[in-house]
Amino acid sequence: MVSKEEKIAELAGMLPMFIGVLLEGSDIKTEMKLNTSEERTLMFLHQNEGNPMTSYSKKVGLTKGSFTSVVDLLVKKELVERISVCDDRRKHALILTEEGKDVAKKIDSDYTKHILQKLKKFNDQEISELLYALEILVSTMNKLKS
Repeated sequence: MVSKEEKIAELAGMLPMFIGVLLEGSDIKTEMKLNTSEERTLMFLHQNEGNPMTSYSKKVGLTKGSFTSVVDLLVKKELVERISVCDDRRKHALILTEEGKDVAKKIDSDYTKHILQKLKKFNDQEISELLYALEILVSTMNKLKS
């Protein structure tokens, strides 16, 4: 018999698939060619700007090395800036440039439209249940962070 804790671990492993299915088929059109990692990084920075680089990589779902490469591309495209956060030259925070903010807002708008379109498949009860489940996930995430 599987314990509740083991079932939680199993279901938690499916969360990335949920996000993948939810965003599948989204057609984000920006003036600048961006890959999925760049889009997600911009979106995350849009909601969590100004934190040290090291705090972002796991949250975006990339290794530190991969995340650094994505940030390098975004800096080159003038969408993100690194700023020093202390005397240690190796520690930087990430902020969006004005153009980066505009692109992130466009991506956010396109994702929202896409998700709203997908949710048309659900009735009011199913939407309420999904909303409740997601609220519990966010609450749980906040408890796990502290």
